[in-house]
Amino acid sequence: MSSTPYGEPLELLIRPSPLMATLLCLMHMAAIAVCTPLPISLAYRAAIVIGIVCAFFWNGYVFIQRTPRRLHWSPEEGWTLTDRKGTQHEVRLLPEAYLGPWLVIAHFKDERGKRMTVMLAQDSVRAEGFRRLKVLLRYGTPKR
Repeated sequence: MSSTPYGEPLELLIRPSPLMATLLCLMHMAAIAVCTPLPISLAYRAAIVIGIVCAFFWNGYVFIQRTPRRLHWSPEEGWTLTDRKGTQHEVRLLPEAYLGPWLVIAHFKDERGKRMTVMLAQDSVRAEGFRRLKVLLRYGTPKR
C-alpha cells in the first residue's frame, strides 16, 4: 500500500453520520425512559415527553444543517468549507481540536470572523480521508 504524501490536497465529501444519528436517538430515548416513571402527574410527564420529542426533531434538523457537504485543504488555497446550501467559505483552522479514535471535532473561523465547528465521525467520510484529516489536525499543515 502506498502512502499519500503529507502535502497533497485533502478533499473530504461529507455525509451525515449514521453513528451520530444513532447516538442522538439513544440520548433522547434514554431521556424519555428516565422521565416516564417520575412520580409526577400524567400531564407533567406528557409535557416533558413532548418537550423531549420536540428537542429530538430540532436537534436532528440542526445536526443535518450543520453537517457540511465538503471540506477541502490544499497548501496553496488553505481550508475551504462548503455548507449544506452549497456556499463555500474560506476558513482558517483554529488550534483547538478533539481527535478521538472515531470522532474529530475541528474549529474554524470564516472570513467574517464567525466560528464554525465541524464534527466528523469516522463513518462520515472515507477512512483514508478521516486518517489524513487527523494527521493534519494533529501535526499542523505543511508550510510552503
